This record gives sequence, C-alpha cells and structure tokens, in this order.
Amino acid sequence: MGGRATFAEPRRRWVGFTLIELLVVVAIIALLLAILVPALSQARAQSKRSVCLSNLREIGLALHAYGMQYGGAIPRGPATPLPYFSEQGWDEWASNQVWIGELEMPNGLGPLLARDLRQPRVLFCPADDTNDPIEEFEKLEQHPDQDAFCSYLYRQRDQTTRDRLENLGHNELDFPARALALDVNSLGPDELHRTNHRARVVNILYLEGHARTLENRLDVFSLRAQDYAGFPVSVERRLNEILVAADYAEHADPTKTPPLP
Repeated sequence: MGGRATFAEPRRRWVGFTLIELLVVVAIIALLLAILVPALSQARAQSKRSVCLSNLREIGLALHAYGMQYGGAIPRGPATPLPYFSEQGWDEWASNQVWIGELEMPNGLGPLLARDLRQPRVLFCPADDTNDPIEEFEKLEQHPDQDAFCSYLYRQRDQTTRDRLENLGHNELDFPARALALDVNSLGPDELHRTNHRARVVNILYLEGHARTLENRLDVFSLRAQDYAGFPVSVERRLNEILVAADYAEHADPTKTPPLP
C-alpha cells in the first residue's frame, strides 16, 4: 500500500528594508533634494526676472502711447511743491508713488492708469518681497484717499533737462538721460525695507522701450539704510546717484559711475 502524501505549508518569506538600506534611501533622497531645490529656486527666480522685464517693456509701450497723445511728453505728477521737500515739485522727484491720496491725483506712472496701461498689475514686480502687489493694488481700486505705490522707480523729471520721450536731455554729469524706470530696492529699516529680486539684480527700462537685467553689485541701485539719516536731502541725493548709475549702465559698468558733484 502506498503511503498518503502530505504537503507541508511553504515557509513565508518576509521582504522589507533593513535599517541600513532605509538609511541609504534616505541619504539618496536628501542628496537629490540638495541638488534639485537650489536648481528649482534658481529657475523660479529667473522666471520672475523674465516677468519683471516683460512688465517694464509693457510700461515702456504705455509710456510711448501716452507720449503720442500728449506731444511726446512723459507722464508725471503735479508741479506743486513736495510737502517734505519744498525745493522740488512732485514731478521732479523720482518715485514709485502712482497716486497722491491727499491731492487725489496721479503721480509718476499713475497717469498711465487712465487709458494707456490696460493691465495695472504690470506695475508690480513678481519678486517684490512686500505685500504691495496686494495692498497697493487694492488702494488703486478702492481707496482714492490713500497714497499708492508700485514696484518700480520712475524718474519723472529727476536728473533730466527735457521732458520729452524722444530726448530727456542730460543728467547732472552731462550724460544722456536714458533710463526711465527700474526696480525699487530700499535697504532701510522696518517699513522702509523693500526689495525686488532680493536686491541682487535690477531690471532697467530705457528710452526706446528696451529693458535689461543687471547685477546690483555694491548696492549701486539701492537706497541704503544710511541714506535715510538725513531725509529728505540725503534720499534726494541718493536717488540722483541711482538714476545717473542707471543711465551710465546702458553702456558701461555702473559701479564705475563718476560721483556727483
């Protein structure tokens, strides 16, 4: 007689990571993150710089559309004296202010908002590190009694001898006045601290409508903390230096801009 066949239950084999294998996987993931995160951050920063350049080019188109309607003139604020610097009018002070709440009048690039600038949000840099792109845009839409500011410094008639787009004349160093607008970078304390692109680079719009990106080496395009110590005279002088450096930067190293008298 044949014996009865028996079948033993196969032994189960548990498959999993050992502690060492798990540590290796974690180390590989950490290495990949260390490589990818800076690259992604750099890509985002580059994208924001590109959008910022596009904003300035669109502002340039709006400026020229405005000029075609007003005999070639640049938009600017009122000529009445500044409340904090009576030696100059609103239209003689380079500024990122686009609306004067007290006067309920546009300033700087503000006149473009009436008809020439179809997308007001281009007045705000995507790499603006303040809450201005939200708060200031809301003021423009809902609070005409409040001052409103944008992300770009616009020269108006500061450091020019003419107010026409085809020719702004010369700056204080007798160089052609060529820069129209650029990123605002202020390294002042508390609420006076605001930058675009972390003040590392600056985008500049020039007279014919072209824009370019430059490194902000030695903070040549920044209002520094010490510039606020003698407000308003010290700030006015620093704004002049920034504008002259922006003019000079079109064809030369801005860090080698000759000093103002």
